[in-house]
Amino acid sequence: MHYRGFGIDSPYIYHIVRNVIEAKMHYYPFKKLDRQCQNMLVILKEKVLDESLNVEQAFWFKSEYEHLKDCTKLNRFLFRLVNFVNPQNIAFIGDDSGLNLTYLAKLDTRRTLFCLGARSYAIAFSQSILKEQGVSNLRFCELEVSNHHAFDLIQISRTVAPDVLLEFEKNLDRYLNMESYLIIENINKEEEMNLLWNRLKKMERFNVSLDLFDIGVLIARKGLKKQDHNLSSSSYK
Repeated sequence: MHYRGFGIDSPYIYHIVRNVIEAKMHYYPFKKLDRQCQNMLVILKEKVLDESLNVEQAFWFKSEYEHLKDCTKLNRFLFRLVNFVNPQNIAFIGDDSGLNLTYLAKLDTRRTLFCLGARSYAIAFSQSILKEQGVSNLRFCELEVSNHHAFDLIQISRTVAPDVLLEFEKNLDRYLNMESYLIIENINKEEEMNLLWNRLKKMERFNVSLDLFDIGVLIARKGLKKQDHNLSSSSYK
């Protein structure tokens, strides 16, 4: 099979590209989540002006504000991907202001979403957002506490403490099941994430890497040949 100039020899990956990444379908929560995003932009804009924030916190709130201005397509793609994978155990590693976590949590309220290694100020802010949205199936905890958990899907935030990232990479096999998905943000925007991406995609455990510029997806699945595909952020709708 050939697709836009490059070969995809797996029907499974071809299906992901055509029917998940490029899907035009809209799910019922999208309108409500769009309104949540607009409300959060107002709150974050005020937070950025808070003079009591230290340098690290001020930088994070500003970056979240800028990110939320143009993240709708990305969050919708993640919603479709997680819906397709239907993981039994799912985790988010790092910091989030609440919107990404809401998308992941709303997919299946019967399933607990673990947010691992988030910094205290990010947790405090996102908890108020999540409470307002009625999200009750999310658990915040330290990365080390989750050593007894193995996940089918993990998303690594674009903002994550360096020590948390190091701990995850060092003990990756503890956190991911043999068949799993790993989503990494900012793989072509942040040097640290780019280096992590290039190291992990060479590992034998991952059969497939999908580089979507803004985000990367690593897949570990039996029966798939080792393959790397470079798409673009315009691929997802």
